[in-house]
Amino acid sequence: MVRTGAVVCFVLFLAVPALAQEDFPRIQTSMGYANVSLLGSRHSGFANETGFNLTPTWGLNNYMGIYSLGDGLTMISNFFGGKATYRAARVAPYVQAGIGIGYFSQSTSQGIFDYGTKFGTKFGGGVDVPISESMAIKAEVSRMTFKFRTTPESGWLTGTNFSTGIVFTLAN
Repeated sequence: MVRTGAVVCFVLFLAVPALAQEDFPRIQTSMGYANVSLLGSRHSGFANETGFNLTPTWGLNNYMGIYSLGDGLTMISNFFGGKATYRAARVAPYVQAGIGIGYFSQSTSQGIFDYGTKFGTKFGGGVDVPISESMAIKAEVSRMTFKFRTTPESGWLTGTNFSTGIVFTLAN
């Protein structure tokens, strides 16, 4: 039994360099500007997206955005999902989809009014343009939807989100 375990460990030890031959970013994070159309107008915010690339094509990502929706209304969104990337020589276009939440609150002279946490979905695509081995510029367009009643006949709040920023590669 000990001999079998030693042989398995030796074979795995020899296979590790072969697994490291693929050169693609394993962990990436980005920070930048976001702009969403909700409640009849466009609103600015901050976006952070972190991706864990399992293969050169497939990965997992987490998108977090903080938006000021006007009149003291703030939305904090967080989505977790999958991402498919085509890695070309000069660009890396991708598509993604995820589920998550949006937290809505309003600050007024009477205090903070909490609208609560609402279920949401996000899907879209974008492109990363590498500027060095560890940095890239990104542009993304996505559709965000939240289960939020705005009128008696409406149950979903939907908008288009544009985000751009700098992508940092944390691990290759």
